[in-house]
Amino acid sequence: MRAIVMAALLLASEGASAAPPVAPTDPAAQEIQKRLTGTAETTRIAGEEVDLGQLRAFYQPRGWRPAWNDTADKLIGTLSAADQEGLPTEGLHLTAIAQRRTAGGTPGLADQDMLITDALLRYANAMRGQRVDPTHIEDDWFLPTPPFDAQAFLQEHARDMATALRGLQPPYAGYQLLRQKLAELKAIAAAGDWPKVPAGPTIKPGDIDDRIPAIRARLMATGELPQGDRAQTLYDEQLLAAVQLFQRRHGLADEGALGRQTITAMNLSAAQLARQVAVNMERWRWLPQRLEDNHIVVNVPGAWLEVVDGGRAILSMRVVVGDPDHPTPAMHAQMTSLVLNPTWRVPASIATDEILPKLKKDPGYLIANDLELVSDAFPSGSPESQGVGISWQDRSSIPWPIRQRAGSDNALGRIKFNIPNNDDIYLHDTPNHKAFTRALRALSHGCVRLEKPDQLALYVLKDKDWSQERLDSEIGAGNTRTLTLGKRLPVWLLYWTNWVDAESVLQIRDDVYGRDQRLAAALARPLRSGSVLSSNATAIPKEVRCDGCRVP
Repeated sequence: MRAIVMAALLLASEGASAAPPVAPTDPAAQEIQKRLTGTAETTRIAGEEVDLGQLRAFYQPRGWRPAWNDTADKLIGTLSAADQEGLPTEGLHLTAIAQRRTAGGTPGLADQDMLITDALLRYANAMRGQRVDPTHIEDDWFLPTPPFDAQAFLQEHARDMATALRGLQPPYAGYQLLRQKLAELKAIAAAGDWPKVPAGPTIKPGDIDDRIPAIRARLMATGELPQGDRAQTLYDEQLLAAVQLFQRRHGLADEGALGRQTITAMNLSAAQLARQVAVNMERWRWLPQRLEDNHIVVNVPGAWLEVVDGGRAILSMRVVVGDPDHPTPAMHAQMTSLVLNPTWRVPASIATDEILPKLKKDPGYLIANDLELVSDAFPSGSPESQGVGISWQDRSSIPWPIRQRAGSDNALGRIKFNIPNNDDIYLHDTPNHKAFTRALRALSHGCVRLEKPDQLALYVLKDKDWSQERLDSEIGAGNTRTLTLGKRLPVWLLYWTNWVDAESVLQIRDDVYGRDQRLAAALARPLRSGSVLSSNATAIPKEVRCDGCRVP
């Protein structure tokens, strides 16, 4: 008898689970259910297109009840301030939400709730880097778009959505500082922008020019020049110091001459700069929620390297990065070893395109530059290995590999840091340190040249009891030696044309590879509720990079 009763109870339970859900009794829930019934992917509410599937998936588990009755004001406030995060407000239904709120009644309440939900899905996706797929814009982007399920996010945090939305910001000081600067720039733009400087011939220190008052007003507006006499037409010492400071903040040579580049930078509007800042904020959203405690990061447009240890920058230096024809790629690699007194194996494309023409003009070019042909037929150091007796005039390529011997003139300098990767990029010393005094340091064929290679070597060898004296002694011996690191060190090569420095100053650099331009074009569209991995994928022609031409 007991078994029969248990079987009956199981059948009753199965029947209950299979029965259709109870129809909602709340009028607003009934209205929402009615509006979301059907199989269409999208529909329009108050003239705004919304994602039916996403809304249906959100409301059905909660019995179609409205979600935001008590928090609508806070949520609308957050959505209205999307531009503070560098996001567009277009697509967040703000006008339609206000209209339906005014309409009142059950239909108005239901419409408002669904519009807010669709807007929250769009906002949450955007805040987690789902607006575009970076791999559709740049052919070297190395990280998959961070996974994020906006639908699950709304379900999980519906009871305290306002707080949860604040937690969507990238957890980096670099993002927060740019966010503050974005607000300042928007306020300046709203107030009428900073003064513009008329174009004209170059103005040098000591000159008297009718444009000097406009230049003074411009520099006072952004703090490079203290407040004072704006009518002064003399380019004096105080103005020179302010101009040089402005030039350094914009990555320009700080020679003080007010030429075309400097005047153009001064006339960049606050609104234009705000858009550039927003583009750089988007790149922070592409990163993981946490970087390694110890790592190296190279900002390519800034031509700057920092070593981060325990979450704190302990070493920084200037670097030289790839020129626009040979861009340094975005990358996340692991430093595995360093080489003292490295040799350099010349890529075949460089040998053909750059060395062969020089050999045709000067058969002694290999000898003069410590280069040699690598072949079993040519013993190292033999005349043939140095090109002696070989006719170059009728050749269209060099059939043998070329290697530059270790030494003071080697293109890699005294130290090379290996970060194995498909692009054959590495960090290295250089025999030419004059380039580090230049403001624009996009000069290499893709690899990263270091201003302070010795200091980086001592840092990565800190667990192996190396000193400067020992490093100098090993290098002075002249032998090529590879030192394996006890622990791999992550290396990030990233692209920021805007960042805020330790003095809370916004630094501005040229978009040397056009990446800002491409990303801005991809972002110039209203927000959508779908994931970037599906409906919001953006196809932009990929950057064409030189294949196989990675030289220092």
